[in-house]
Amino acid sequence: MRRRPNICDACVRLQKRSNPDAPTSLDRWIPYCEAFPERIPDEIYRGGFDHRGPYEGDRGILFELRPGGERMLAAYESSIARRNAASGESG
Repeated sequence: MRRRPNICDACVRLQKRSNPDAPTSLDRWIPYCEAFPERIPDEIYRGGFDHRGPYEGDRGILFELRPGGERMLAAYESSIARRNAASGESG
């Protein structure tokens, strides 16, 4: 199983640490950053929340495009647009 692109993939703040208790290959790494030092919430990392806007608990630290991250950001935006179109949402 492959996860959808997310905004974190294009963010300069994204870091990952090994998860020795991973039940699946999707859980092999624990994503974290300055905003979420323990773990990036699944609603952002897997659910598609756009962290260019505030999210509860982010301490005011938002997405920042990493150098060369334009293609990953475009993939994330395209994925969200396809999902919204499939569910009949606009935006």
